[in-house]
Amino acid sequence: MHTILNDIDLNTIYQRVLRTSTDQPGFYYKDLGKDLDSYTFRQTMVEVKNGLSELCQMYTEFQLNYQWLGRFSHQSTSGFHRDSSTPHSVLMLGYEPTEIDSSVSLADYTKLIKEEGLAVEEYFGAKEEINGANKDYPIEDYATELLPFPKDHYRLVILNNSRSFEEETYGIFHRGEILQKDLSKDRILDSIMLTLCKKGTAEQYSDESVREFIQTDKVER
Repeated sequence: MHTILNDIDLNTIYQRVLRTSTDQPGFYYKDLGKDLDSYTFRQTMVEVKNGLSELCQMYTEFQLNYQWLGRFSHQSTSGFHRDSSTPHSVLMLGYEPTEIDSSVSLADYTKLIKEEGLAVEEYFGAKEEINGANKDYPIEDYATELLPFPKDHYRLVILNNSRSFEEETYGIFHRGEILQKDLSKDRILDSIMLTLCKKGTAEQYSDESVREFIQTDKVER
């Protein structure tokens, strides 16, 4: 039986996102069109998580566990940043069809740091709580806008959200820009943060919690 997952190459995602050099972009983007529903979209995100975790266990001594699952209406423009998380983390963002015009861009701060000959802690001011771009080092030349980004389609973005002052990591920044704000309408974003754990580490989210994420109609506003 053909499913949405048949149109997604897990090995490609693994190589692009869980990269070991800046030769890979650090992200994966897929426009899944409009011929599905929100439940199928979220189910697909969970299946991708499971598939990536299986690949991690095949190639390494690690697996991917949930750090959070969320569904909310988001109409705030952000600068380039990484989300606060563990040193080794992967962020999955699912954009549902909307009437709100927006754009999403990714920026390879790891590549910038390496080409500038900087230490990671130097770029981030040696402060764990700083997760945004350093204005002293323009990031625009390392940025990629996701195009096309049709607002009436389901769109999946998966990116390397890692950052460590002690170990080598290959994270990138992301940025969302709202081009037409209208709080009377929703711009629904399905968000899953994954963290790299040793094999056998218990999930903090139960199967029931994951099913609730897939099946809920609730949206945080």
